[in-house]
Parts: sequence; C-alpha cells; structure tokens
Amino acid sequence: MKGKRTVFLLVLLLLIQSLALAAGSGPKLRVGLAVDQFAAQVSSTGKIKVVDSRGKTTVLNPGSHFISVKNGSLYADQKKLEGSQVSLVAADARDPVLVHQKKYRGALTVLLNSGKKNLNVVNTLPLEQYLYGVVAKEVLPLWPDEAIKAQAVAARSFALYSLEHGKYPNFDIRSNELGQVYGGLSAEHANTSRLVDATSGVAALYQGEPIQAVFHSSGGGYTEAASAVWGKDIPYLQAVPDYDQDSPKFSWTRTFTKVQLTRLLSQGGYDLGDLQGIRLSARTAAPMRWTPDRGISGRVKRLTFVGSKRSVTLTGSQVRSLLDLNSTLFDIQIGLERPKELDVTITNGYGYPIGKKTIPIGGGKKDGTDGASVGDMRLFSNVEGEKVIISGNGFGHGVGLSQWGARGMALQKKKNSYRTILSHYYKGITLKQVY
Repeated sequence: MKGKRTVFLLVLLLLIQSLALAAGSGPKLRVGLAVDQFAAQVSSTGKIKVVDSRGKTTVLNPGSHFISVKNGSLYADQKKLEGSQVSLVAADARDPVLVHQKKYRGALTVLLNSGKKNLNVVNTLPLEQYLYGVVAKEVLPLWPDEAIKAQAVAARSFALYSLEHGKYPNFDIRSNELGQVYGGLSAEHANTSRLVDATSGVAALYQGEPIQAVFHSSGGGYTEAASAVWGKDIPYLQAVPDYDQDSPKFSWTRTFTKVQLTRLLSQGGYDLGDLQGIRLSARTAAPMRWTPDRGISGRVKRLTFVGSKRSVTLTGSQVRSLLDLNSTLFDIQIGLERPKELDVTITNGYGYPIGKKTIPIGGGKKDGTDGASVGDMRLFSNVEGEKVIISGNGFGHGVGLSQWGARGMALQKKKNSYRTILSHYYKGITLKQVY
C-alpha cells in the first residue's frame, strides 16, 4: 500500500511539474503564417506526414512540395486531401518541416478558408516560444538588455491582447506587420531568447487588461497619440518625447518633381489635372498645438493636393503609402533647391591652391528652398528646376513604444530599466506577472 502511495505521489509531482512548465510557457497562440494564399511551399530533408481530420496520412518524400487549393479542396502536389484541414508532421523530429524555407516550433496546420478558394497555414505554439521568433526580428540582438526586455514585454502584451480580441476565425495573430513580425525558429537568437526568458510572463496592463502594445522603429523626436493616427483615443497611447536621435531614420528627405508627383497621384487614382499647390499647415517644434491637419508631434493627419480639375484631401497615412515616405512626421516645401554651403578653394599670393573652406550660404529660407506660399498653401511657380522637398523624421506610424527610443533610454546615464521605458511610452500602465 505504501509503495502504491509513493508511486501516486511521484506521478502527482511529475504532473504538477509538467503543468508548471506549461504555465511558464504561456497560453497557446495560433499564428497565421500564410493567409488567404492559393498555395504554400512546404519542405523537409526527411519525409513529411500530411494528416487529415480523419487521421488518414499522406506521406511526402524528402524535398519541396506545395499544398494548394483546387476546386474547393486541399491538394498535396497533385494528390487530393480529405477534409478542410490537415496537419504537417515531420516523420523524424531531426528533419523538421519548413514553410516557405523557415523552421517553426510547435504544430503546423493547413486550413481551407471559409470560401474554400484559398488557404491559411497556422503555427500553434506556446506564447513564450512564439516571442523567441518575434523579438529577434524586431530589435538587434546586441542592443542594451533593458531595451530588448521592453520589446519582449510589449510583444507579449500585444499577443495577449490579440488572444482576447481575436478578429480572425482560424488564428489569433498575423506573422507580418499586420500583427507582429515573426520569423519562427529560423530567426531566433540566443541573446534575445535569454531576455525573453528574463521577463517571462510579464505583461503591460491597463485597468487590469493586456494593452494593445503597438510599437514602431523610430518616433523622430516625439511619438504621437493614437487619436491623431487612427482616429481613436486610447488612454495609454499618447504623444510623448522620444529618444531616438541615434536612429538611421531620425531625419530624412524625399524630393519629387511636379511631373513625378502628378504621376504618382494619377497612379493612385487621383487625376487632378495640372497640379497647382499643396495645402498643409507649417510644422513647428513638438509638442504642437492640436490642429485639424497635424497631431501633437507634428505628424500629418491630412493634406490637400490642389489641381486645375479638382482637389483631393488624403490622410497622412495615405500620403505616406502613396509617396513611400518613412513616416507621416514631415513638412513640405516647393521651390528651387539651393545648396546650404559652398566649398571655396583658398589660394596663396601666387594663385596656387593651398586648401579649401566651407562657407555657409545665408539668407533665404532655412530649408534651403526658394518657393511661394500663401498661408497654408504651398504653390507651384513652374520655374525650371522646381522641386517638392519633403523633410521628415522617424520611421513607422509613431504610436506607442519607439524601438530606437527604448535603446536611447537604456543607454542614458541613469540606465533606465525596461519598466521605466515601458511606463514612458505607454501612459498609466501597470506591469504584472500574468502567468
């Protein structure tokens, strides 16, 4: 009797340990790897078992294959599969199944979408293991530890938010910029995985619920409120100073001719005739006074292109996409580009060059252009060489955590912790161990 009791206690202890380990890995997350595709490439150096919902197995030989949709059914190469869902299993764990040449932890499933015209490939795995493949894609592994920890907690919080506010029927989150960039096992790095583990189970909460912890690369000196970018006020997503001056995209310039800009507008479906001007209020130092066309950071909320046929008002995000800009934090000038400085050769009394000197060119506008404007309207004068100069800062939508800003805060002399960094970019949150 005593022996049976001892065995029972051992089994119970193992079960508790197993449950504790599972709890530490977090809830299961379904990640959409390939969404609404006609086909997906799967490959392995070993055999692949394709198991349908009835348990019937189709074995694919080592190499590359395609799971596709034809006439409302799933196919493995040319072989029809039963049902609307199949699992992809490695015949030997030493030869994992790859999807589009990438390795993934956890389970791989292929599902027909509701219309039976295309498919989704879904990777199901514990949330903590999912984060290994996210954080290494979002930040550089050699960044300061506290910046990487901040990214890990933000990514965890966003994933938990996605679990609770699911908008997809067959998965919880996308594996690209529409969710979080996820590279699977192929993307993992030992250092970022170590720092994910160091914050295991910690999430950012607002009023007790995981936050929609959006993030971006670089705020350009000031982040923006969600209301100015997406038209929805979210209490913890407000405009704050950024510390991203080391970002390679902290400042940038794009230049267009009138012909180029007219062509891009036409390609976007906006035939305005002869382009006459652009209406946009001037950008001033952040924090700006709230205006109809700019947010607190100075990000463009809307902008009007005025043509001889008609005018069109676009959102800042539409302009960014149309012109392939790094962010919506920009100003526009129309005119002739002037050099900001001049290199002058210095000669001696005999006329021989003995050096060079750079002389700043004063006068005119600070942006180095000569152009006409009336109030908020920047006008084309149609002189030869006239350009549209867009000068901006930052990279991304500018809401929430700035990755380069987190790095900047972590490198400050006072050595901000990841908790301080997150509390700066997400206002009014609490950080809590949720599992």
